[in-house]
Amino acid sequence: MSQASANLSSEAAVHHATARALIEAGDPAADGRALRRCLGQFPTGVTIVTARNGERLVGMAVNSFAAVSLAPPLVLWSIRRESSSAQDFLQAGHYAVSVLADDQVELSQLFGSSHPERFERARWQAGLQGAPLIEGAIAHLECRLEQVHEGGDHLILVGHVERYARYEGAPLLFTQGHYGVTQEHPALAEAVPQSGQSAATELSDSELLRQLIYASQRLSLDFESHRQALGLTMPMSRLINRLLEGACDPAELARATYLEAEEVNDGLAGLDQQGLVRRRDDGRFELSAAGQQRQSAIAGSADHYMKDKLGQVAEADLAAFKRVLQALGHD
Repeated sequence: MSQASANLSSEAAVHHATARALIEAGDPAADGRALRRCLGQFPTGVTIVTARNGERLVGMAVNSFAAVSLAPPLVLWSIRRESSSAQDFLQAGHYAVSVLADDQVELSQLFGSSHPERFERARWQAGLQGAPLIEGAIAHLECRLEQVHEGGDHLILVGHVERYARYEGAPLLFTQGHYGVTQEHPALAEAVPQSGQSAATELSDSELLRQLIYASQRLSLDFESHRQALGLTMPMSRLINRLLEGACDPAELARATYLEAEEVNDGLAGLDQQGLVRRRDDGRFELSAAGQQRQSAIAGSADHYMKDKLGQVAEADLAAFKRVLQALGHD
């Protein structure tokens, strides 16, 4: 980091320290869902942790994975005590960690569910002790279960890494209830194109998808203040938009909105408290009349927001871009 970048002016430092608006605060013991939303401000990678206990395979999507030590090589992750897989992981004595790539959202959702055919639907290879290693991951860590610690309603499983492998690719991220991808910070990007090249020609076809994802994430985060004004979080807004198309059960909502099961349940609970959804006798959720009105307000706010963002774009360029997006959205 350059000296100029490292030494922010005192005025800029004060601005960065005071410009954040408070969203919520309180006693975590009184509102566990609010605590989860606060913890969601910290972005994590996404892994699938697997094990073989006799003839039984177990696996789940995990973002509590963390490095502990290099000498000896130790890592950890945590599992709910009530999890149906907890005893299998404890008895197996070994587990494998597959760090997911940014194009493996569907795998994360599959292993974040209780789908009985997770391993039939995923491509994997058996590791040293038989634990499945997910193909396409950007890293594999095969571990011997070293220690188990009490952690409230979770158990913390410390593993001794016996073999590792690293592959090319970018990681899948998870933050604020949704998936994300890594992107070079704008401050590190070249400000001026190289001589003889335009900014448009610098973007290769292979980078187009990443740029589209980044733009979508950036716009969604910028729109956060509009959602807050309507009493909605990002997951709640996604759920409302999907429910406008028709009733869904929580599993369908998770697949359609790319949210984790816990975030879906949290969002539905928040919408229910505001009277924006109702649960039908068949277990599916649908928008109430108030929910439909709130969705209309979101759409109206989004329309004004995008008109402001795209106001400087030529009509012909905007029309061409819309055609590209429609083409990409087609199955």
